[in-house]
Amino acid sequence: MALFSRKPDLPADLHDAWWSFVDCAEVIEGGRRVLLGVLPTGRVEPAPIAVGTEAVRRAIADARAWMPRWRLEDLEDDWRDCQQALDEAEAALEGVEREAASTDELEELLESVQDVIEPLDSFADAERAWRRAWKLPRERGEPTV
Repeated sequence: MALFSRKPDLPADLHDAWWSFVDCAEVIEGGRRVLLGVLPTGRVEPAPIAVGTEAVRRAIADARAWMPRWRLEDLEDDWRDCQQALDEAEAALEGVEREAASTDELEELLESVQDVIEPLDSFADAERAWRRAWKLPRERGEPTV
């Protein structure tokens, strides 16, 4: 008979760090959605690319403000990956704007957008690390369940 090890509940003193991480991940995901939503598709005239790139810039700025609040020794590598992802995504935004201004080719624009989007997958990787380590609270202020 195999024994299953149960993940420990997230210690109460780490709840604020978890919710700060959630805030980071949610704001980044929102920025990504706006950027993807302004890409030309079908016959609908999209919003200007600048709307999407500005949404990502604001999301990155917000995430940077929350980053120090979820920096934990147990997740240091994931935290550093997310910090680097913010830098990479922010640097790639200029390429999206440059590409949008210089071509009507959707494929080329998509490649530039992918350079912004892909690094931000680090937040999904970090969430998996949180979930591997602890049983997490489902709502703010509530114990883990």
